[in-house]
Amino acid sequence: MNNENVTMNKNKISRSMKSYRMKTGAFLLLVFTVLSCEDVLDKHDLTTLDDRIWEDAATIELYINNLYVSNMPGISFGQYSQLTDETYSSSTQYNDLLYGFVTESDINEVTVFHKEKYQLIRRINIALEGIEGSSIDDSIKAVLAGQALFFRATRYWEMVQLYGGIPIVKEVQDPYEGSEALDVPRSKTPVAIDEIVEDLDRAIEGLPVEWTLTEDQGRITSGGAAAFKGRVLLAWASPMFNPNHDPSRWQRAYDANKEAMELLAQMSKPRALHPEFSTIFTTNVLENQEAVIFRRYSLAAGNAYTHNWEDNVRPYSGGGGSGFTPTWELVKAFPMANGKLTNEPGSGYDSARFWLNRDPRFYATIAYNGSEWSMSGRDESNVWTFRNTKEANRVPVTGFYNKKATDPTIPRENIGQTGTAWIELRYAEVLLNAAECANELGYTDEALAYVRAIRERAGIEPGDGGYGIPNSVSTEMLRQIIMVERQVEFAFENKRYWDLRRRKMFREDLGAYVKKLNGRQRHGLSYRTLSGYHLEITDETSPYYGKLRIDTALMNGSLDLNDVNSFSNYFTYTVRNLDTYQGQSVAFDYRALYDFFAVPSSMLNKSPAVEQTLGWINGTFDPLEE
Repeated sequence: MNNENVTMNKNKISRSMKSYRMKTGAFLLLVFTVLSCEDVLDKHDLTTLDDRIWEDAATIELYINNLYVSNMPGISFGQYSQLTDETYSSSTQYNDLLYGFVTESDINEVTVFHKEKYQLIRRINIALEGIEGSSIDDSIKAVLAGQALFFRATRYWEMVQLYGGIPIVKEVQDPYEGSEALDVPRSKTPVAIDEIVEDLDRAIEGLPVEWTLTEDQGRITSGGAAAFKGRVLLAWASPMFNPNHDPSRWQRAYDANKEAMELLAQMSKPRALHPEFSTIFTTNVLENQEAVIFRRYSLAAGNAYTHNWEDNVRPYSGGGGSGFTPTWELVKAFPMANGKLTNEPGSGYDSARFWLNRDPRFYATIAYNGSEWSMSGRDESNVWTFRNTKEANRVPVTGFYNKKATDPTIPRENIGQTGTAWIELRYAEVLLNAAECANELGYTDEALAYVRAIRERAGIEPGDGGYGIPNSVSTEMLRQIIMVERQVEFAFENKRYWDLRRRKMFREDLGAYVKKLNGRQRHGLSYRTLSGYHLEITDETSPYYGKLRIDTALMNGSLDLNDVNSFSNYFTYTVRNLDTYQGQSVAFDYRALYDFFAVPSSMLNKSPAVEQTLGWINGTFDPLEE
């Protein structure tokens, strides 16, 4: 379909919707109340009242809007970071997996594969069948169906990336047809991937390149659907799904990401890298050229449209909970300002002054002892990670605070109701997805161009124009650099766990500079002050009354944080092992068993045709079978 026509038809829908909004509101409220109470196997009552939904573009769009509420990816800062080397948590929910304590018989540890997911898919299928049977204009139907198709693809991918093949249901099941019709077996994983890609291809064909009305910003575009397809096919080409290294899968993923770049370039504000890494999430998302798939939040729209990321990570003195603290491993992962990895020869990295001459993304992500972090509602401009009264003697678990996507202008009283938009997929990911595929296919110059663009935006020194990467770089070395780029660029954006899985990086080295996680541990730094510098000045006649003694040393110039000798006069620190279990030191042992999780017993009991995953108790389904 012509993109101009798609956009024109979208505007028709929006204008039509305005005139129908008031008279259809009560009607749709009744319909959605009925639908929300349905069981996964209950077929909605196809009365004349229900059928009216599908004969008017405005009422169909209201149904689609309801799908956005239920299916659009929401705030995911920090999600699954505890399952990686990004942060630490004492929760057994995460550590049982990290330490390999989940056994073949523990089939209910991961339960994304359950009835509620199929309820959501069912409502999407209802929309698609209703739109297909509608008498409205075909071009308008394509726009409406494209959004539903995208959501169906994302819901199935949510399960496939954890289980491999799953039951694929693309029609509304009727419970009166008998149990055999409802008991759908797991499809082979390649079939599931093809079904997901087919939905995304249909979505790409029907969706507009962009939505022109302000109130529609945040709806899925053709470029957004293509970028998501690129993400899916990158995972499909990666070693977890592709142990035989089939190059055709890398080519398929490469083509998908190139398609996404072409579509995103057609927007009136072509998608590109936002000029400043530190403000990607705090810039108005509607003006952010990097935002490809995003969900808007706003305190002005009510508490239900906010989140509490700011409250999660700010220090106690800023009103927050000091959560999702970065590990020493993540701190060391950020390259140097010259673009070299910290463990590369000639990098200039100094572990005693680890904060000097780092990739600027380090300073936008990590708050370390003594670093500046001004924020609304907090008097001091420097933060300290040793015990002191300003922080109620609370210290960050790892010795570092998390600054990712924080907005220092948000008033202290509002940090539990943050309006920062969530960008599920940004243009940097499209570039790095394409770079990874290009590198695996031997298109080294192209891969280098994409990675260097990311590094240039980050503020890494250009050097001779390579931003720390020589033209003669090998495929293996560039693979390592790309994965480190993803680690630091997307820190705490719910990307790391999925990268570790698909690349099998828990169990396999990528090379000399990127080692497997299994057998390793997470660490933090524990700081202590010397000579009582953690204490407050209690002399009311002092101009420094109420301040920490360490702050006065900083203010009068006797403490120079960048001078190792000066620093050692005020602080000592030790590296602390974070991975302990029942008082014993333990290490990562993420097992091959976890590449594809077990089907929970609730699904097995209801659906006898569904086989358990191979390797788990009574498992017969092989997720890698072609």
